[in-house]
Amino acid sequence: MNYPVKTYVESDNDALFDVIERFPLATLFCKGGETAPSHICHLPVSLCRDTLTIFGHATGENPIKHFISSSIEVVFRGPDTYLSPKQIEGIKLPTWDYVTVHCTGTLESIDDFEQQVLTMQHILNAFENDKDPWQLSSVPEKQLKAMCNALIFFKVKLDTLTGNFKLSQNKSAETRAEIANLLCNTNPQMSRYYDKK
Repeated sequence: MNYPVKTYVESDNDALFDVIERFPLATLFCKGGETAPSHICHLPVSLCRDTLTIFGHATGENPIKHFISSSIEVVFRGPDTYLSPKQIEGIKLPTWDYVTVHCTGTLESIDDFEQQVLTMQHILNAFENDKDPWQLSSVPEKQLKAMCNALIFFKVKLDTLTGNFKLSQNKSAETRAEIANLLCNTNPQMSRYYDKK
């Protein structure tokens, strides 16, 4: 049995990048071994499309520090929705549609202060308001160094990148259009994905 279902697999990088950038709170799965138990954490990350690398930071207490140089899995959960036969005529049974991206790569630490600052700036560029962004330069260097010392900066070069986009592909075009129309009002973030399939 093939899983996920072949029709749900999304391999277009632009579509996958879009999910990562719109839903950047990643779930990181670090597989344990002899030195540390398995660890799962949720951290916001920023993506560099050109190098297929995600950047992030965590508090110094986060057990992620025990998995530096280890292969990890990263999941980005996009929008999802419950669909009822009461809402959609072409659906015989209740179902749940969703958009996720699954990645693997090696967790690497960023220890150099200048690289840490660049990493922080990369993250700010991804998340700050374009019109009036908070500036890292507003933090005195001494305070900035203390902050960086208290954090774990990391990057993950993505080796694999796969999407699992379950979007009622087994339904007719008319039914899928009906779903998209319904979701325009109730879940617009989800609705946009039906237009692309």
